[in-house]
Amino acid sequence: MLNGLGEAGQDCPASYPVVRVPADGLPSEARALFKEGVERLDSGEPREAIARFEKAVACAPGFSNGYVGLGIAYAMDSQIYPAMDSFLKASEADPESFYAHFKLAQLFFKLRVPKKGYEEASRALRSARALEERRLVGQILKEERAREAGGLRRPTWEKPFSPTLLRVGVGLLLVVLALLVYAVAR
Repeated sequence: MLNGLGEAGQDCPASYPVVRVPADGLPSEARALFKEGVERLDSGEPREAIARFEKAVACAPGFSNGYVGLGIAYAMDSQIYPAMDSFLKASEADPESFYAHFKLAQLFFKLRVPKKGYEEASRALRSARALEERRLVGQILKEERAREAGGLRRPTWEKPFSPTLLRVGVGLLLVVLALLVYAVAR
């Protein structure tokens, strides 16, 4: 057994709990698959990279960087929800993972969900260990602020509709339906 993750070469069950895997405790097979996945990403083959990264995280379910790579590959292949899930699993596996939070922030900003984007950018900034990482966060924040300044304000959908507004809307809908029924009946 390798750190309770199964025999080398076997896929681990998908329901295996996500726990942080220290770099020195990472199975060599997971390292090799991760490296192959990165090479596939670099050569512009996201689907091939996805297959490698999925096998890597199956061998080491707590491998945060494996989930980050998987999320990037899914995003490159336009599979947004699996990408988001992968970045979330990376942040579960290692709550201090800069790239997990940074990539989630980027994804939320691209999806025009700025509130969640700013939350993840803040987490990424707290997790940043190097000046370059801080610069990366600063860059996406600058881009998002410029996008917000040049665009329309989008609703956040956090405030519920007032009961009066709902009653007026339902009333208008009933009037329109009654007029349609009357027009068809004539």
